[in-house]
Amino acid sequence: MATLLVLGCAGTAFAAGGTIPTDVSARRIMAGDRLNISVKEQSDLNRVYAVAGDGSVDFAFAGRVVIGELTADEAARKLEEVLESRYFREAHVEISIANFVEGDVYVTGAVRSPQSLPFRGDSIMTLVEAITQCGGLAENAAGDRVRILRWRPGGSMEKQSIDVNVQYMMDTLDFANDQYLRPRDYIIVPSRGNGSDERNEFLAMGEVRQPGYHPYSADLDVIKAVTMVGGLGEFADWSSARIMRKQPNGEYTILPVDLNRLFSAADMECNLPMKKGDIFIVPSVRNVVSAQIYLLGEVQKPGAVSFMPGPTATAARIILAHGGLTDFADGRVRLQRLAPDGSKKTLVLDIRKILKKGDFEDDVALQDGDVLVAPEAGILDSFWPF
Repeated sequence: MATLLVLGCAGTAFAAGGTIPTDVSARRIMAGDRLNISVKEQSDLNRVYAVAGDGSVDFAFAGRVVIGELTADEAARKLEEVLESRYFREAHVEISIANFVEGDVYVTGAVRSPQSLPFRGDSIMTLVEAITQCGGLAENAAGDRVRILRWRPGGSMEKQSIDVNVQYMMDTLDFANDQYLRPRDYIIVPSRGNGSDERNEFLAMGEVRQPGYHPYSADLDVIKAVTMVGGLGEFADWSSARIMRKQPNGEYTILPVDLNRLFSAADMECNLPMKKGDIFIVPSVRNVVSAQIYLLGEVQKPGAVSFMPGPTATAARIILAHGGLTDFADGRVRLQRLAPDGSKKTLVLDIRKILKKGDFEDDVALQDGDVLVAPEAGILDSFWPF
């Protein structure tokens, strides 16, 4: 038996096909959502699960189960089927939304004020509303060829492309073909003739100090672009920047840029060359559901810790912010992390040395689900002879 619970702010969201359901229970689960999942027959499975980019959840011993684009009711039934096929004669699963995915809608091209618009997965925003919030179509806009780019479930860079004749809707006031948007949609408004598409510029959006168009030069790269836009904003999501690049066929490719690795680890492979017409986007961590790690063992404040991922969310800093190590702790702390292939990896960090010297070069940025274990002095050498 599947039970549906939908919690959170009141509101309605869209179904997969772009229409608005009349019942909030019909909302489809999206990548980035966090779900409360409970199993009556197995209480240790009851916790908050993050929906990955491929629409799956890591459902403990049952493995990864794809539930993206299902309603909470449908997802609960699917998890029951998985459990009943392998582990239980009968399973009872309840699902509720713990946190809705959040992510800006990016409006670029021939609008009067290109910008990013904050948006949450349980809210409603249409294409026409988004363009209106950006000042409307520019004079040279090709409003009959507006395009929405949307990530497809699957965790890759594959996108769904939706072409909409916005100009017709504006002229006739017939909004039957208006489209409901999703968090992290991109709206591209092309220009007619030799307009903004031919500018010798690039466009910066999101958490940058100086958003807008900036001059392009042949030697421009990501580092120079960041400098040119005045640096990143206070809430920049350093690890999730991206470049949108238009191809000759009119399609856009997405190039991920890890600014955390580029500026913190000096990984120059992340310093991609820029091209004329590129759109450089830095999302906000305010659109990221806070991650959670676990502090165990000889720490002053053991337990679950919520944090915003970023270059300063490191093991030593998190431990320090929560009271540090106890007097009985071995200075070396085990970082346990689940790898993408499902295997568990362990790294030993000398946290006491890092904090004593104040040198965080050997510190490690944390990820959602990490476990930090601080053993008593002598225990680490007995069980982990590195």
